[in-house]
Amino acid sequence: MRNVVRLALAALLLTFVFTVPALADPDQDYREGMAAASKGQMDTAIASFTRIIEAGSAVEAKNLASAYNLRGMCHDIKEELQLALADYTKAIEIDAKLAEAYGNRAMIYMKLGDVDKAKEDATAARRIDRKVKVPDFK
Repeated sequence: MRNVVRLALAALLLTFVFTVPALADPDQDYREGMAAASKGQMDTAIASFTRIIEAGSAVEAKNLASAYNLRGMCHDIKEELQLALADYTKAIEIDAKLAEAYGNRAMIYMKLGDVDKAKEDATAARRIDRKVKVPDFK
């Protein structure tokens, strides 16, 4: 009887040990990411947004696109332009109506010297939202 009780307790303990890491909270990760970014702690923010991204299908598509866009912004601040570009592109693939991602990608293209692509993304961003920030081409 003791062995059965011990085995049951061990099984219960193992279920807690293996389920706790799976209890990701995208809302908490978002809050932590935003707080870290506002303090200039880009690596911490990137880690938080990455956890949301890694949750994949467990996260609503719109929120997943936003996580990519936010992580891209952190990479942009760190001057990791290719990583930022990849994140903005993924955000747009997930949510083609995310004007901010188009605007952000346009800014990256300007930094990379690709004015034609920057204009294309700026135009796409403005079609979706006239108020979105885009490069000045004057």
